[in-house]
Amino acid sequence: MKLPVCNFDLESDMLCTNCQARLDRGEIKHFDIEFSKWMLEKYKDHPGLADLTLLKAARVGEKIVLVVKKRGKDLILSEEDLVNEMTNQFGEPIIVEGPVKLRRVVSDFIHPANEVGVNSLYLPDGSKESIVMLRGEDRERIAYTTDELRLIISAVMGESVLFEYQDDRLKKEEDEPPDEFDQRMEEMGKRRY
Repeated sequence: MKLPVCNFDLESDMLCTNCQARLDRGEIKHFDIEFSKWMLEKYKDHPGLADLTLLKAARVGEKIVLVVKKRGKDLILSEEDLVNEMTNQFGEPIIVEGPVKLRRVVSDFIHPANEVGVNSLYLPDGSKESIVMLRGEDRERIAYTTDELRLIISAVMGESVLFEYQDDRLKKEEDEPPDEFDQRMEEMGKRRY
C-alpha cells in the first residue's frame, strides 16, 4: 500500500525532510498524515489493500474525499468493514480515481448534466482559481449544491474551484444598481444643446 506520506514517517511520528518539504509546499496536508496513519493501522486487518495507492485525503464537512490511483476505488469498496469504520471515524467517503483532471472530475460529479465552460484565473500570489459555469436548467439534475461542489472539487484538485449557474449570474446583473458612470453618461446623452 502506498500512502501520501512515507510509512517510516508514520511509524516514527516524525516527517523525513522530503515529506516535511511537501507539507511546507502544501502538496500534502496534516489530514493526509492523520488519515495515512489510520490506514496504515487498518492495513494489518485488511491485507487486500496491498495494491492501493492513496494520493490524497481531505475532510469536507461530514464527508471524506479520497483520491486514489486506478482500481483503488474497487479495492477500498471491497473492504466493507473498513468502509464502515471509515464512515464512523471520518464521515461518508467519496472516492475519486486519479490522475485528476478538472473537467473529468467535474463531469463525474455533475453527471448527467454538462458544464458550460471552465475559466481559470491566475491570482497575483501565483495560485490558480477555476470557475465552472453550469446551465440553470440542470440545477435539478445535479445531486450537489454549488457550495458542496466547490468544497469537494477544490479538495480533490488541491486548488480553488468555484461553481456558478448561468441564470444566477444574470440575476446578479439585473439586481445590481446601475453604475454611477453609466447613469451620468446616459443623462449627458439626453441633454439638448
